[in-house]
Amino acid sequence: MEQEKNITLKHYKFYLIFMLIACGGAFIWQFFLPGFGGKFTSWENSIGWQREIAFWNIGIISSIIVALVKQNIDYMKILTFQSTVLCLVLGANHLVSLLRNFSLTYVMHIAGIFEVFLLGGIWGTVLLCKSKKQAE
Repeated sequence: MEQEKNITLKHYKFYLIFMLIACGGAFIWQFFLPGFGGKFTSWENSIGWQREIAFWNIGIISSIIVALVKQNIDYMKILTFQSTVLCLVLGANHLVSLLRNFSLTYVMHIAGIFEVFLLGGIWGTVLLCKSKKQAE
């Protein structure tokens, strides 16, 4: 049982480190290069919203750091659930936006589908489902 807990803790750590890097990268381009998102999406420029989303990422980053430093599996499970939900809905938003106005120049939508929806959303879902099975 202790070995199963360690395996789960390790998987949560890997996932949350991925989310830390992803949210950190998103913060950088959304805060410092907000025009970049507008140029490579169908959403055009919205500097105020980009900055607001960047600040939201700081909140998520802070929470992930606390969970990782404390090595608290309960915090990690909550943040994995929160991150998975956000990845699924944000990634789906990129998918819908790309399908409504398809263009290969919308690189941010394409990256959002692969990085956010498929990698973050599916990985998080699989991790949560495996963890639930392990608990049973």
